[in-house]
Amino acid sequence: MSFRLRLIVLSALAVAAAISLVSGTVYVLVHNQLYNEFNRTLRDRYAQAVAFPFSTTAQKPGCYWNISEPTATGVGGYFQRIEVLRNNKMTRQTVGLPEGEHIPVTAQERLVALNKADAFSHDTTVLGKRIRVYTKNVPPNCALQVARPLSDVTLPLKRLAVVLSVVSLGGIALAAVLGWAIAGTALRPVRHLTEASEHVARTRDLSGRIEARGRDELARLASAFNTMLEALDISLRSQRQLVADASHELRTPLTTAKTNVDVLRRTELPKEERDAILRDVGQQIDELAVLVTDIVDLARGVEPNLEVEEVRLDLLVEQAVGRARRLSPRNVFALDLEPCLVKGVPSRLERAVANLLDNACKWSPPDAEIEVAVKDGTVGVRDHGQGIDDEDLPFVFDRFYRAPSARALPGSGLGLAIVRQVAESHGGQVTVERPSDGGALLSIVLPCLDESWRSPYGAAD
Repeated sequence: MSFRLRLIVLSALAVAAAISLVSGTVYVLVHNQLYNEFNRTLRDRYAQAVAFPFSTTAQKPGCYWNISEPTATGVGGYFQRIEVLRNNKMTRQTVGLPEGEHIPVTAQERLVALNKADAFSHDTTVLGKRIRVYTKNVPPNCALQVARPLSDVTLPLKRLAVVLSVVSLGGIALAAVLGWAIAGTALRPVRHLTEASEHVARTRDLSGRIEARGRDELARLASAFNTMLEALDISLRSQRQLVADASHELRTPLTTAKTNVDVLRRTELPKEERDAILRDVGQQIDELAVLVTDIVDLARGVEPNLEVEEVRLDLLVEQAVGRARRLSPRNVFALDLEPCLVKGVPSRLERAVANLLDNACKWSPPDAEIEVAVKDGTVGVRDHGQGIDDEDLPFVFDRFYRAPSARALPGSGLGLAIVRQVAESHGGQVTVERPSDGGALLSIVLPCLDESWRSPYGAAD
């Protein structure tokens, strides 16, 4: 069963329950009202009957009325007078029924005639018809019974039941039709969402979008789905671009290495040339290893199982600078580190800082000073090299981008892209500036935690 059909069935059942409750309440109220009115009519007719004059020939005026056909015609209904004699025998006079027919008398009604029970009403059957009988005592040992056919009540109730049934069925049918129409309108965004999902699954095309109108839950769902599609589209295009760029960058060193190996295998060379080619091959393999490592790091991003912790950014930068001094002894590092606490993955932050330092070492002249500063969550690394051209500034942190002046230098063009990825994955950003006195200033800006942890006597050790 589809969701739309379930929604229609549930709405129809809810309407059916409401209509049934209302119809049942109306029927009960009308039923009680009719029976109350019917019983009141019987009591009124009893009062009218006993108001007729007594028979002038009656030996016991208290027990004998002049009940006759005119009386029944004037008041309406059936009448029966009963008298319980001293020997417990009973006499009765009936008006309104064919000759020889009487209203059945029960033991309870005998007690009413003897004034040992209160007046009451009950249903019985006469000539195959259901009638309601009201019995009340008349002193000394008599009772008068007034009866009317129950059809005066049952027929209106039957008609009411038919009307309520028709109205109920019509209401349920109308609810089902309206539910079908409303469900179709309400679920249209869901249907579009389903069609879009099926289209993406079938064609792998992430360019389609769903029109989101309003601010309700379905509109929010459509907006969220569009955002997800856009993110997937960007991710897929980025992945394809990464593969294309990586294949382009890998092709040249692989081709060169293969050529050198073929030369070594097929040609008898002097030892000096052979050693030079082997060194060239080793250098190319090292470059390939670095390139592959950078590509893997860039494609992997921040692994979900890496634990985020509080990191003293100034201490992490100080350790990274120490390693850079050992790897590049020709460069001079000037540090200006203020205590700073951030949240992040230490290994990833360390890799980003190391890449900034490596970039600065690459561009700094020998013995030139590299300025490294940490303040309020910002790590800035400035070199005093030739600087960055205006047309290259927007692309400094792009993957595989290398300025024309950098193409002769070693590197894969992925180091600064990794820096940006690490910064953005930690909720920060990267910036690049060109100071007026030359060189370049590249920075990582990270959210800095509350500094209340600092000692009032200075920075914590």
